[in-house]
Amino acid sequence: MKRKLLIITLLLLSASMTLAQKVRIRVFADTKLDNAELRASFGTYELYFNDTIRADMKRNSKIELTAKGNTIRISLNDSTIGRYTKVKLVATGLKCFFSITPDGNEKLKRMYDDDITVYANSNSLILINEVAYDNYIAAVVQSETWGATSNVEFFKVQALCCRNYMYKNLNKHAKDGYNLCDDVHCQVYKGRANKPEVIEAVYKTKGEVIVDNSNSIIETPFHSNSGGETLAAVDVWGKDVPYLVSVQDSFSLASRNLLWEKTIRIRQWQNYFKEKGIDIKDSANLVEIMSFSQKDGRKKDLLGVPLVQIRKDFGLKSTFFSVQEWGSDVKLTGKGYGHGVGLSQEGAINMCEQGYEYWEVIQHYFPSCAVVKEEDLK
Repeated sequence: MKRKLLIITLLLLSASMTLAQKVRIRVFADTKLDNAELRASFGTYELYFNDTIRADMKRNSKIELTAKGNTIRISLNDSTIGRYTKVKLVATGLKCFFSITPDGNEKLKRMYDDDITVYANSNSLILINEVAYDNYIAAVVQSETWGATSNVEFFKVQALCCRNYMYKNLNKHAKDGYNLCDDVHCQVYKGRANKPEVIEAVYKTKGEVIVDNSNSIIETPFHSNSGGETLAAVDVWGKDVPYLVSVQDSFSLASRNLLWEKTIRIRQWQNYFKEKGIDIKDSANLVEIMSFSQKDGRKKDLLGVPLVQIRKDFGLKSTFFSVQEWGSDVKLTGKGYGHGVGLSQEGAINMCEQGYEYWEVIQHYFPSCAVVKEEDLK
């Protein structure tokens, strides 16, 4: 009985999502595709060529698309149709999703909700999923965080962060003809959500966003683990943001990505600072380079060299590290994973597992901010 109720709830949720506004996401954005197969996996679709309706597509109907210059050669259910400049699948029901299989590779197959438009450009297919806002949010939450936990309260936190990002960046790819792409340049989006916990979290926070004390939607950066203390945006990106400040974060201290180590040859380490203009023959400078410590709190630089630059140049997991001699090497002993600004995902998971509500987690990592309904912004 419980399983039946869950299925009904998910179907009703999907229907309500499909009626919402849609966002245009370029999928397989990081892959050059000259061939792809589309299938109507659930529900029915109308098939358009060059904005003219051609046929209805029912479950398992198959379209093969091959880029030829700036046109697309189309086969429908193994019958060649011809060449067109645009192909579009438009859902005709409340619950519809389709699959994309690139270049015949079943391992790369993905499922997507709602509609898709396909263009060709220089022998490459451009695939744009037109998806209801909350279908997209649920998919991003699942793509970004599933596997780390199954805690619904944490997925609520992540849903609000992803929704905020979407609203703040709707015009990021406007010049390209869509809103966002599907990789880390925007938000990771690798197919429709199918985990009940994720869908439930998005449903329960539908229409909610995070705002600052001027009632404006905020930026919501997140990282894996803060190491016990988040960083201010100004110390990482040089931009002073009132709600992106350093926060003491004991909730991140008992998580998988808390500790890390890396060894670097002493010569390489010293030469690096020499190339940055540091006089390594100065004994005080050399002592600082070889025994740098952040045990008493996070610092911004090492002898004027920004820690964010050192992290980038040596591929470190974070800027929260201390240094000691280790034979012919220096050993960097660090805490945390990621840029350190905003939400610590592992800290947030820990808070939720301890019984904190999602809005309390958000207020911890984004001080002076609040969760409100979108209609309250108007």
